[in-house]
This record gives sequence, structure tokens and C-alpha cells, in this order.
Amino acid sequence: MAKKAFLKNCKINNHILGMTIGALAVATLALLSVLCFWLFFSPPVDAEIDDLTYTTKKIGIEELQPSQEAQPPEPVDATPKDPEPTQEPVEEPDPYTYTEMDGTLYAQTSLRVRDQPSTDGERIGGLYRNQEVRITGRCNETGWYRIDYYGDVGYASNDYLAEEPVKLDITQSVGSFAAVDKSYYDNVLFIGDSLTVGLSMYGSLKNANYFCINGMGASEALTRDMDGVTLDALLDLRQYDAVYIMLGINDMGGKRKSYLASYSSLLSHVQEKQPDADIVIQSILPVTSSYTAEHPSFNNDEIRERNASLSELADSETIFYLDLNAFFVDEAGNLNSSQARDGLHLTAKSYKVWREALLANGIVK
Repeated sequence: MAKKAFLKNCKINNHILGMTIGALAVATLALLSVLCFWLFFSPPVDAEIDDLTYTTKKIGIEELQPSQEAQPPEPVDATPKDPEPTQEPVEEPDPYTYTEMDGTLYAQTSLRVRDQPSTDGERIGGLYRNQEVRITGRCNETGWYRIDYYGDVGYASNDYLAEEPVKLDITQSVGSFAAVDKSYYDNVLFIGDSLTVGLSMYGSLKNANYFCINGMGASEALTRDMDGVTLDALLDLRQYDAVYIMLGINDMGGKRKSYLASYSSLLSHVQEKQPDADIVIQSILPVTSSYTAEHPSFNNDEIRERNASLSELADSETIFYLDLNAFFVDEAGNLNSSQARDGLHLTAKSYKVWREALLANGIVK
């Protein structure tokens, strides 16, 4: 009985084993079929797959295709070529002709020097009254003189140059000055350097207008600005009754002729901007003897010479010269040491002396 059961179990197991082996064989054949299909029917490497093309990336110098042969470089023409002609600017002909001259004339008043022989020319400087001028030619079209202006060429109107200097009585214009009250200076413009700065602070003439800058010389008055305000801005602000100028102490290191030319040019500019205003040239104040000893260029003899030249610019009609030396000099002609703060600038009390000199010398016509 046990033997029959054992044999029956063996038949069952053999049947299961045979089925398993058959299943494995079928699976193996299927796998082999798929592998063969992939090997024989897969696409080449550079075929398009999902719209992407796989190509070889070229690195470095591109090689020639087999059908191409290396060609020698084309020869370079080393023959120098003539540069293309450049068009030079054409100089406009001078519209003026001149009669050559060589002589000396004298300025009859302060006047402008221009870069062309007419009022259309740009101003390059000025002449002061009785300045000696070397004439090099005369314009045939306008009559203006061509002059030697400090080594450069300039032009001045023939109406204001003559063979003889103007005869002047070089004295302060007595009778044109008279005592005035403080209100006289309410419509006055003061032009100056640090000395005028002091006058604006301690002179008690608060209603006056001031254009004053530390260290300013006569040649700088038309180009510098006072906290952004130019002299022209003040001259255009209103019509003044008078314009008072004191400039010169900062010009002592330069030549006298250059200083007087700059001063004259300033006068002409102020007259043009303020045709109805009287212009008062205030004398340059001297310095103390001790200051001259330390600063030789600040020489009181030279200051007196320059003051004499400034007085010649006055015509006693529209331009007046006010000599302040009597209020500030000692017996030797130097600035009183008791009135000087540092040998050049005045003490606060001395500016009140200046104010009193102004109140005693207003322009009265």
C-alpha cells in the first residue's frame, strides 16, 4: 500500500517538472527572438530618433573633405598704396585789406581792443587813456588801426587814437564830490577784493550791493563769481546810481601796463552795462612799511604810480577818481600801522573810517 502511494507521488512530481521545463523553454525562445529582432532591425547611429540627429562634433581645425585639396594662400600685394587724398579745410579769405604802417598813437580814452577791425570782432582786451600804442597797419575798409597788443595782433577804433596824448590835470575832481547821507549808497554797487569784503561787513552800508571776492584782481572781475553770482548778473539786476571800484592790491605782482589794460577793459564793460551810472575809481590803499619789508612786490612807490595812472582814467563826467590815501597814510606815505590788522587789511574800526570818507565824497552833479 505504501509502495503504491510512493509511485503515484513520483508520477505527479515528474509531470510538474516537465511542465516547468517546457515553460522555461518557451520563455527562452521568446527572449532569443526579441534579441535577434533588435540586432537585425535596430536603426543606424545617425538616424533620426525623436526628431534629434546625432552627428559627430568637430573639434579644432576643420579637416578638408576627401574631395578637397589644400590650396596655397593667395599672394599678398605688398606694393605700398598711395593714401587717399584728404580734403584740407579751405581757409576763408580775409575780407579786410590793410595799408602797412609803423608809428605811435595815443588812446584818447579807455577803449576796447578786438580781434577784427570792427565792432563785430571779439574783445581781447582794452587800452587806458593816454596809453602809447604801436600802429602796424590801417584797415582800408573800416579805418580801424591794427596794433601791437602786448606782442599779439589787435585792432582799435581810429576814432579814439591820436598822435598826441590828452592833456589832463591829474587832480581829484574837486566840486564833483560832496557830503551825502547813508541813503545815497542804497543804490550803489561796490566791486572789490578782500578789502571790500571787510567794508561790506564793518562799513555799516548794508543796503548797498557788493561784488567782492578775496584775492580778486582787475583781470578776474569779469570771470569770477561770488557764491555763484557773477558781476554781469549784478550789473543786469538794476540800473545803479553809481558803481565804486577798488581793485589793484592783488595785481601788484604783475606788470603795470597789463593791470591798467585790464582795469580799463573793466571800466568799459561797466559803462556798457550801466550807461547811466557814475563810476568811481577808488585809489589802491598802501601797505605798512613792515609789510613791504616782508613782501617786496607790495611797494608803496609802485602803488602811488598806479594810482596816478588810475586817476588819468577819470574824465570827471562819468568816471571819477576818489583818493583815499589822506584817510589812511602816515607822514611817509605808508599805511598807518594803527589802522592795519596785518599790514595790508584794515581793522574793523578802520572800515568805519572808510565809510566816513565815502559819506564825505558822494557824487553830486
